[in-house]
Amino acid sequence: MRRRAAMIVMALLAAALWGCGGQEPGGQGGSRLTLAAPRDLVAGPEDPYYAHQTLRIWEPLVTVDDKLRPVPALAASWAAADEGRRWTFTLREGVRFSDGTPLTAESVVANVERFLRIAPRQSAFFSLDAGMEAAYGKLGDVRAEGGKVVFVLKEGVADLPGRLAGFYSMVQSPKAFAASGAFAGKPIGTGPYTLASWTEGQQAVLAANPHYHGAAPAYDTIVVRVIPDANARVAALRAGEVDGLIDKGALLPGQVAAVAADSRFQVVRSPSALTHYLTFNASREPFSDPRLREAADLAVDRRAIAGTLLAGTATPGAGFLSPVFGDLADPGIAAAYDPGRARELVAAAGPPSEPVTILISSAETGQFPYTDVAEVLRASFEQAGLPARVTVAEATKSVMEAGDYDVFLSAYSVPNADADYLFRRFLRSDASWNVERRLGYRSAGFDELVDRAATRTDPADRRDLYRRIQRLLAADRPMIALAYQDNPVVTTTEVSGVTQNVAHVTDLGRLAPRK
Repeated sequence: MRRRAAMIVMALLAAALWGCGGQEPGGQGGSRLTLAAPRDLVAGPEDPYYAHQTLRIWEPLVTVDDKLRPVPALAASWAAADEGRRWTFTLREGVRFSDGTPLTAESVVANVERFLRIAPRQSAFFSLDAGMEAAYGKLGDVRAEGGKVVFVLKEGVADLPGRLAGFYSMVQSPKAFAASGAFAGKPIGTGPYTLASWTEGQQAVLAANPHYHGAAPAYDTIVVRVIPDANARVAALRAGEVDGLIDKGALLPGQVAAVAADSRFQVVRSPSALTHYLTFNASREPFSDPRLREAADLAVDRRAIAGTLLAGTATPGAGFLSPVFGDLADPGIAAAYDPGRARELVAAAGPPSEPVTILISSAETGQFPYTDVAEVLRASFEQAGLPARVTVAEATKSVMEAGDYDVFLSAYSVPNADADYLFRRFLRSDASWNVERRLGYRSAGFDELVDRAATRTDPADRRDLYRRIQRLLAADRPMIALAYQDNPVVTTTEVSGVTQNVAHVTDLGRLAPRK
């Protein structure tokens, strides 16, 4: 009881400090943990989510397990009817938002309706720019019935819980939102922590949520600092300024072995859905010629990239879906390394008159050794007869939309448990990414297979369709998988409960001082 009372006082203090911009909560007597991440895990009131799921300010209806399968979160269970056209979600009992008001089916419906109203909208995390069909399919209605949430679809969806997992089923109190869909104030979620304060680009301060429905969080305060530079992050860890490094690219692959060898630290590595892709601009020469896309593919030594540049924290890529997708991934797809054949293809097609541009994001160079990877790609392309240059840009979106690139190196994951997100958002003929960023990929056969797979409830049928899709992509090469990335995170040995799922979400609610 005394701890619960102390948590309530802490939350009240955090609320007061939010309004007046005072000192961080916790003080000298409170239990406090300081972490660092390569990016800001808070994006602010204009973002669809305000904060990343990692911070545990909000919770989704459905989350994923370590095998990328949908599992209950705020939804205790679900059931499908009418061949996937009606899905009913039963909510967990006794859940309250951080302002003390109860979670209801009506509040969940209000969140879904908000997503439908504001999409498409960009996010710093997982965008709604594909529109909500990627999340809900062709939604006819969503409503509250007897305390449950019912989705009624115009066409059956094979795995709606998988689609909803994570960001697409975020739930916050309707009081948190303005009529525009932006946040009216701070987030009001159901997670173990609340956002006490935030300084953009510097840090977020989390306070324990006194109304949390699960076990009370072990720390009164968690501070998550933003340290974009990879070496500076590790220096802060070694100096004792932070207790751990979390999020995508927390440690550069080349840093993992040295940090793991230090007895003060524990490195947790787990397979993730994160994949390094090369995306081609096939809307213009030279990569509008499929022979030159094939040549670029054959010129790349994936084993060297995964084993040396990514220091064994990744495995060589082949099929479009990484092995964490289980049966949906196609183990029969192989990626050949054949520089001789690459040179033959370039000679037959004719080398480009200008060097091809390899585009990378300056933000991602602090998460992965992309400067080195891009230089290896440049050298490999040139050996195949494709002169190349590397361009580092801060705003890669605008560069791609202007069509001022030839190949883009970046890492992508999924916000849910459904591979349909990757196909529908990136590569379908009408996908915003495909159209706006000049991929130039138009395949009626691909579109038809993706749409069929989305409605197949039989696992074997769905698996076969997804493997056909991946074989088609392996032949067409609009995007190619370079490597499947593990995601190493680290804390001091004084911290216990460090886990992360395959969507590289570290569960801050499980962190606790080691006894």
